[in-house]
Amino acid sequence: MVPQGLLESIRLAAQMLKTHVDEGSLIRFVTHNDADGLCSGGILALAAHRLGARFKISGEKRLDEELVGRVEGEDPDLVVFSDFGSGYLELLSQLSKPTLVLDHHMAHGDKPPNVTHVNPLDHGVDGAREISASGVAYMVARELDAGNRDLAPLALVGALGDQQDNGPMKTLTGLNKELEEEAKGNHLLETQKGLVFYGYETRPLAKAIAYTTTPYIPELSGEEGNCLAFLREVGIETMEAGRPRALRDLDEEEMTRLFSALSKHMVSSGCDPESVHQLVGTIYTLKLEEPSTPLRGGREFGSLLNACGRMGRPGVGLSIVMGDRGEALVEAEEAVAEYRRAIGAALDWAVSGEGLEEGGLVYVLRGGGQVEEAVIGVVSGILLGQGILDRGKPIVGLAQTEEGQVKVSARTVPELAERGIHLGTLIQKAAENVGGDGGGHDIAAGAYLPVGTEEEFIEAFEELLAQAINQG
Repeated sequence: MVPQGLLESIRLAAQMLKTHVDEGSLIRFVTHNDADGLCSGGILALAAHRLGARFKISGEKRLDEELVGRVEGEDPDLVVFSDFGSGYLELLSQLSKPTLVLDHHMAHGDKPPNVTHVNPLDHGVDGAREISASGVAYMVARELDAGNRDLAPLALVGALGDQQDNGPMKTLTGLNKELEEEAKGNHLLETQKGLVFYGYETRPLAKAIAYTTTPYIPELSGEEGNCLAFLREVGIETMEAGRPRALRDLDEEEMTRLFSALSKHMVSSGCDPESVHQLVGTIYTLKLEEPSTPLRGGREFGSLLNACGRMGRPGVGLSIVMGDRGEALVEAEEAVAEYRRAIGAALDWAVSGEGLEEGGLVYVLRGGGQVEEAVIGVVSGILLGQGILDRGKPIVGLAQTEEGQVKVSARTVPELAERGIHLGTLIQKAAENVGGDGGGHDIAAGAYLPVGTEEEFIEAFEELLAQAINQG
């Protein structure tokens, strides 16, 4: 059930959009460049397009003074931020026009008069687990016109891309679950239990295993040749009637055999036995997408969008969200391959022990020239989530940016968050302590720092973390 306060703020946002559309305003949509951002921005742009609105949209890596100045210079009549904005409310006071923020991250600063702010956290809804920015954007679109209910699968893709499938058997929970049931009721989505590999319906078996990095399978993730050899050793045929078999083609006995073999392999490779459970979960299938494309599976769709954003092609991702199934999809597949290679190379380097330091309270992954800014977050998450590292400690990844800054990506586990430790708040305070900025959720956060302040940042973060642990 949507809390009444959140419902009222969604209605206010929808009315604000509708008024500007009716007045012929130029609307500027600005969205984050990850899967949740691209889905939330795409949903809003589609809803606006259906109303005949004048608008421009772009996917952006970060919200800073340069971006705000660029948007201000375009002189739109209404600015709409999705999947970021809550952490930069005071910065948005620099915009002279009405500004709408649809987000699910923790707010920071006082809300200026020009900003209308819609955030589930303000209404007791967990924005890290129960609803993403895509879900918020979808509810606004649905309020604009009931005909936008066909966009519900995009809201779920955004949530899956943000790894909000944290319920039993990797299910969506909270308001995400309500949107899932709505999509099912409208025959847009179906779910089943199984091995949650990349491309459940579409990819040849070896490629499905090789392309899977959540969970990360040592010696198999990113190594298609090794996966083929592994399948032969397990005794599972990869071809049938002259065509490659996908996971959906395996019978129950083969599926059990594969799961057992992969479990033994992961444990023998040093993974936490608990991480084996990440192999099995709920598969989300988008019924209106072609079975032969990577958009058929919800997680695969989300992974594709994340790859587009991280590899500097957010416009391609937005085109796909808004319906392009031609050249944009081909280019997106290229981005996926590039993204997978970058993750695989970074993980191999990190697992070897280079650049990874264990302190008293945190792990620090110093990416240097070995881990790209685009993948530092996912690599940090995999290292911690697989049990390769002590799950009792957060990990802080550091990577150089093209703009000459240091990108920070921090991850922790739900057990620490349950003790009241909010990673986003700690990272934000530590970053501001050295002249940077940051924020995020309780289990995942990020920041940008001036070069040369890394050690001071780590010290500040560890001190703040120690205080939080003692208070908890």
